[in-house]
Amino acid sequence: MSRTPYDPNRLPRFVLRHAFNGVIAGWVFMLLLLWLDIGQVGTLVRGAEQRELITAMMAGAFGVTFGLVGLAWGVLVVLPESGDGND
Repeated sequence: MSRTPYDPNRLPRFVLRHAFNGVIAGWVFMLLLLWLDIGQVGTLVRGAEQRELITAMMAGAFGVTFGLVGLAWGVLVVLPESGDGND
């Protein structure tokens, strides 16, 4: 039985890759929400005095939320399919 050599960078790469994908998905979702004006969110943001601050806060919130969802997706769905378990 051969084992793959230990790579200390494997876990951080896995976490960053899936979290980054989630952050990008969150930002795309936020931009679609604003652009398509779903629930009149885009209108509210455009009419606000500090729209840059609101957009930055939304980007942070959507990025963190979807980043964690992307990480959970990687752990719960992608990792078991990769065949790295102790079969």
